[in-house]
Amino acid sequence: MLGQRYSYLTFNVVWIILLKCVTAEFTLKSKFEQRYIYNVYLEIIMSKTALDLVLFAVAVALISKGADWFTEASVKIAEATHIPKVIIGATIVSIATTLPEFSVSAIATIQNHTDMAIGNAIGSCICNIGLILGTCTIARASITDKKLLTQQGGFMLAAAIIIALLTFTGGIPRWGGVILIIGLACYMYYSVRTAKSRRSKALIEQAVEEESKDFPSKPTLRNQIIWFLIGAACVVAGSRLLVYTGIKIAEMLGVPEMIISLTLVALGTSLPEYVTALTATIKGHQELSVGNIIGADMLNIFWVLGGCSLIRPLPLNSENSFLGLPQTQSLDIPVMFLLMILMLAFGFSEGKLRRWQGGILFLIYVVYIIILFTVVG
Repeated sequence: MLGQRYSYLTFNVVWIILLKCVTAEFTLKSKFEQRYIYNVYLEIIMSKTALDLVLFAVAVALISKGADWFTEASVKIAEATHIPKVIIGATIVSIATTLPEFSVSAIATIQNHTDMAIGNAIGSCICNIGLILGTCTIARASITDKKLLTQQGGFMLAAAIIIALLTFTGGIPRWGGVILIIGLACYMYYSVRTAKSRRSKALIEQAVEEESKDFPSKPTLRNQIIWFLIGAACVVAGSRLLVYTGIKIAEMLGVPEMIISLTLVALGTSLPEYVTALTATIKGHQELSVGNIIGADMLNIFWVLGGCSLIRPLPLNSENSFLGLPQTQSLDIPVMFLLMILMLAFGFSEGKLRRWQGGILFLIYVVYIIILFTVVG
């Protein structure tokens, strides 16, 4: 129906122009004709924009639900194959929560839209702290674990420093991707070791109780494999659709792909983290929000950017500049650093993030978005 509507409207416009050509009066002197053509193409543009936005929302829904199915099935398959629960939590679940970002960035990299791959990963880090943690802390102060901030926060800052140094080579080369993947392996090793050392009898009993409550004692492996494949298919299909609509929206608005990927695409792929953090905040488990966001930011750098740069080197786009330097170097990474340092400083100083501190994080995110669309875009 929409295609027929476009064809009908375009036919009317072409018909008027042909009549003018036949009468040797190509200039549209009639105000009615000028206004009609303007209104027709305005309607076409608005309709296409609305359709792209609807498809963008559909893509986000596919990715979010697909990632949920993928994670649940992965956990149940691991349990059915007798993989220790501590390893499941430290590896499979943490990686699965960042699957949307990786899938979108990987597909963008394969399609040679490297700006979108970089923007999605860094934009997700900024969104996780500025928007997600900021708004959740505004809603309720977040309790923090100083030991977690020291250890995992150190990994997060190390990952950010590595990315900042790699950008001075003009982008993220394949050898840089190898370094990032090694960092991912180190983080996974640390996660498993930490989870094992902190495991106690009470936690084991609680895990057994939750397992018997949430999961069947003998999950059907065949069914879980089917849900695993369905979830993976939804994530891949949603990611392809998100990349396609993100590019179309950028073209329609006349802004660079990098800006769309830093904002709309990053927000779309960060929705699982937002839902998790918001649910934890509402239920009074704010410490889970901080840990989840630190882990997600590390994986966005180590896994997403590392994996994508192995597929194809990720060069910096010099066309998008800020203060005379590529935007990624002069704006995106500095803002990411600022938010990371403030989050760790606020949480470590008092053992909690207060509401006004969450307001500062959110304000920085808002100012950053304004700069993107007014100064850079």
